[in-house]
Amino acid sequence: METEKWHSKLFLLVFLSLLLATLSNQLNITSRGCYWTESCQHQYHGDCKRTNHWIFSQSKDCNGLCTEPLYLPCTNYYTRFYCCIPESPKETRDLCTKCNHTVDYGNEYICCTDCSDPHLVYEDTKWGYCQSGAELLVQRKPQETFKWVAGPWKPCSYACEGGVRQRDVDCFAVFEETLIPDYPVYDHKCSREEKPSSEEPCNSISCLEIGNGGLQGGKHGTMPGWTITLVILLGIVAVGGIGFVGYIKLKRDSSSRYGSVYIMMEGYA
Repeated sequence: METEKWHSKLFLLVFLSLLLATLSNQLNITSRGCYWTESCQHQYHGDCKRTNHWIFSQSKDCNGLCTEPLYLPCTNYYTRFYCCIPESPKETRDLCTKCNHTVDYGNEYICCTDCSDPHLVYEDTKWGYCQSGAELLVQRKPQETFKWVAGPWKPCSYACEGGVRQRDVDCFAVFEETLIPDYPVYDHKCSREEKPSSEEPCNSISCLEIGNGGLQGGKHGTMPGWTITLVILLGIVAVGGIGFVGYIKLKRDSSSRYGSVYIMMEGYA
């Protein structure tokens, strides 16, 4: 009696296993992606194998992909449905930015792991699927911050005795991923308190203190002011002395020539 019960249970277990395997094969259930329904259904009243699957398209011959004898041809008003399995996307750090096909979803990108076209079931949700069977992903967009960027200083307005130099200071959008200024924006987006100075005093050195080193050498290599004044005075004295000596020489030459003429005239007399 116990043996018969054991055989009955074993037979029931094998039968249920075969039944589940058959149903699973017939339904062709996959974890993600899309599939063609094996049986022909009425084109107006048919549906996918599961209520939560989404009909993407329909065709009598699966757009040429359904071949006999597995897929029998559908009669009039009957068709096969191409159903897709929606899922909630998995978060990724940077894969979506590498894909050309993405869905712009506010502050996020939605893409597929193989960079194929993602599809959303509803625009106000992230519930969707990838036709290729790839996994659906979501990535947070790189956040923008705004930063002041200062350009190089322009030449000073004066060479000495104090001047002013200026530079361009603009507000730029910076992506937090790269920290590289991307494009200029209006100044009000940046903090006024953090704005660098756009002008400052320069070349405050006295013009008398500028020597051979110039502004670039600063006070190193320059001559004191009294030395420069002394050199200038000595130069003036030297030029004046040379002029005076020339004048005396010219007078002597003129006097010597006129004296010779006077002596010759007295001789003839």
